[in-house]
Amino acid sequence: MGGAFRGAALGAVGGAIGGDAGKGAAIGAATFGLFGAFRRRSEEMQQEQQQAAYHQEEASAQATQNEERGLYNRADAACLRGRGYSVD
Repeated sequence: MGGAFRGAALGAVGGAIGGDAGKGAAIGAATFGLFGAFRRRSEEMQQEQQQAAYHQEEASAQATQNEERGLYNRADAACLRGRGYSVD
């Protein structure tokens, strides 16, 4: 809401110069309020994108870890078989 108040103040000053401070304040409040809403939505979208990227990286890291664990288990089993152990 701060943007609307600042807009109203600036609009009132501009409106006073033009002869109608009330109308200027209303226009300034609406304009700056709208700009504030756009800014907030942009920030929300950026945060959502960052969260999606984080989750994607986490899923990729988990897949890599699972793959590496499988390779290790395979190598471990081959080594044990080579020494005569029975491995399931």
